[in-house]
Amino acid sequence: MRFVHPHSVSYRKCLFSALLIWVIAGVTTQTAIAQSLTDGSIYSRFGLGDRSSFFSSKSQGMGGGGVAFGSINYVNFANPASFGDMIFTRFSAGINYETVTESADNEDSSKLASGYLNAIQFAFPLKPNKFGFGLSFTPFTRVSYRVDSHGTIVSDPEDGTQEPFITSFRGNGGLHKLSAGLGYRIGNSLGIGASADFVFGIIEETQRTTFESIRFVDSHIVKSTRLSGFSATLGIRFSRPRLFGANDAFSVGATFSVPTTLSAHRVFTVGESEAVDTLKTNLKGNVDLPKSIGVGIAYQPNRHWTIVADIFFEEWSAFKSDLAFPGYAPGGAGAFDDRLRFSGGAEFFPSARDQFSGFFRAMTFRLGFYADRSYVSPEPSTKINSIGVTGGISVPTLIPGTRIDMNLDVGRRGTTDNGLIEDRYIRFGVSLNFGERWFIQRKLR
Repeated sequence: MRFVHPHSVSYRKCLFSALLIWVIAGVTTQTAIAQSLTDGSIYSRFGLGDRSSFFSSKSQGMGGGGVAFGSINYVNFANPASFGDMIFTRFSAGINYETVTESADNEDSSKLASGYLNAIQFAFPLKPNKFGFGLSFTPFTRVSYRVDSHGTIVSDPEDGTQEPFITSFRGNGGLHKLSAGLGYRIGNSLGIGASADFVFGIIEETQRTTFESIRFVDSHIVKSTRLSGFSATLGIRFSRPRLFGANDAFSVGATFSVPTTLSAHRVFTVGESEAVDTLKTNLKGNVDLPKSIGVGIAYQPNRHWTIVADIFFEEWSAFKSDLAFPGYAPGGAGAFDDRLRFSGGAEFFPSARDQFSGFFRAMTFRLGFYADRSYVSPEPSTKINSIGVTGGISVPTLIPGTRIDMNLDVGRRGTTDNGLIEDRYIRFGVSLNFGERWFIQRKLR
């Protein structure tokens, strides 16, 4: 009879589950990208795109913050100081599906939909509940829009004959952030952490003009900008158990991301019809990203409830670039506004970590809200604000330590004043979170 060590079975399950997460994330992401590359908000055309961030599927259901809370069941990339709380090795991967209804002058003008990657995250303890490591791949900005403009051109000045044409503007791509960080707990109350962040991506803008008449030649212009650079984030978190009672806990946290310079390389490609290689122009320069600050608090009145509130600030008024972007010209200091985001939320866990509770009591329920002032606006005199509510539910699975999180974000962005567009959007996200004890050195007796 062959004896199979139980730990070898555990490691096989870990490796299989990790591989499954990466395969699901890769397949679903490629499917989403294949379905739609340019079906998002028109506001993503301006600046470096629509600013986005994802810290954890838990925080997404609670308004999107989470600088102050810690959790042994989730990887929290809102604050690298939280990595010191890790007890289990954890994987997380998820996607979003978004529908956007754009309105002008209180009339629906278009409805768009797109799917995209939320995040791929991994963390493990170097020393459980003391020293941990985290790795994350998340979106930083997103460019996804399409606009069609109809017009006419005089083809015969003598009789005034006009020929119709369509100019299509498309944009896709954006920036991503790859972060690797360490977190360390000093005593039972103080945690510190830091991460190295690599920001990179490609923003591609296309302008295509097509004519109905064969007497005119269609034109095709592509502007592709590649950006990359390194940044860093520092974090601190202070926790105080039994602040007002025997079972409550309070924590406060803060993060600081240093300003950084991205290297930019832009290529213009101009051609006729489908041919786009007749002329190429290359530009190089630097793009300065601003510093950002996050502050948050978290309170647990008991083991069932968690309440959080966060503020994020990004100094986009200090943005500088050698290259032009929609809404910004080189040397145009102060062309952008500082970004400010408020969020808050609550989580209810009925079982309070009771391992013998039933399925429904082991579920987790979340609710939150946020208000976001964008860093860029097509009309400088009008601020572009977003406001929304979030909700989420976490469902346990048959695999211990693995949960499926489903989040919903319903919000409104922009205004119809001054000829602008109002977006009403619905985002639905699904994330798979896997956790188990890895890298345990077994003692021989």
